[in-house]
Amino acid sequence: MKRYLVLEDGFTLEGDSLGAPTIAAGQLVISNNLYGLEQTITDATYNGQIIAMTAPAIGASGIDPNEYEAINPTCKGIIFNSVALTSDNEHNQSLDDFLVSKDIPAITNIDVRALALHIQEFGQLKASISDTDDEHAIDQIKALVIQRDLVKQVSTRQPYPNPNSGKKIVIIDLGMKYSILRQLSYRDCNSIVVPYNYSVKEIEELNPDGIIISNGPGDPVNLGDTIETVQELQDKFPIFGIGLGHLVIALANNCQTIKMTLGHHSTSYPVKEIASGKIEYTNHNHIYAISDRGIKDAHFIVTHICPTDGTIEGIRHMYKPTISVQFDPEAAPGAQDMTYLFDEFLDMISSYERI
Repeated sequence: MKRYLVLEDGFTLEGDSLGAPTIAAGQLVISNNLYGLEQTITDATYNGQIIAMTAPAIGASGIDPNEYEAINPTCKGIIFNSVALTSDNEHNQSLDDFLVSKDIPAITNIDVRALALHIQEFGQLKASISDTDDEHAIDQIKALVIQRDLVKQVSTRQPYPNPNSGKKIVIIDLGMKYSILRQLSYRDCNSIVVPYNYSVKEIEELNPDGIIISNGPGDPVNLGDTIETVQELQDKFPIFGIGLGHLVIALANNCQTIKMTLGHHSTSYPVKEIASGKIEYTNHNHIYAISDRGIKDAHFIVTHICPTDGTIEGIRHMYKPTISVQFDPEAAPGAQDMTYLFDEFLDMISSYERI
């Protein structure tokens, strides 16, 4: 069945239906991920967004449930250049069956290169996967209001444990990827996941050794309660921010954030460690970033940047046990270059305990 990708500026591409037959509308993002399809689709950072995959062909290995980053994906839709309709792995679900089971509409046989070039020229746009490409469809996209409570939609409703015998780590869930829990489990951490609006008192009662502020979707300025919580917690506990958590930490210290023209969405964005000059590669999925204005006044040291555009990718507080990174240190999908940051966080906890 023919379907249409319709952008709010009237740009339209025709393709073929895949997945659920529903109509979807949301913020369009271009992802250069070449693998880890199930990890990308189930990443809650994509909540409310339509993901355009630039890979020439994708999906031949099917969907591996062991690689999910969330049980129920919350992206609005997926756009493909070309997909495999069956899986060559008998233990994995086909991409089409997976999308149908999760009620996610998709469209394939789209000229994603032309779409990416259009986005490069005109910036971020809202889009729809639709049955028509008339003026009414365009008007509906223009009228779409991007929701502000994206974190509330994906954060856990109730706290829950991921028990082990090591350091007790509380994770404030802004849309947490399961890979964070996997990395902590590898290190025997006794983790507890709590909602984004859990109070300082409730967190203190858990008596954590350290706190992680997770990745998640949307604009960090909408997380006033979480920002205030971090302002109090950072004077009492070692803190590690990831993705959206990185931006929340910046705002909690009176830094500013900016909305990027296109954002970073790829498994292989380079990151440069300032101290060593070493270049490493990891998964990026962000539209917002920290402004370089006010960083020094907030007593932060920039630890990592993206060498291609200068985006701040990591910071460390000069006086408090607080570190954060914009990228996904656990990759998923992507190279495992930066998983050592979890070890650095645990070392920071041990050092803080000896003070």
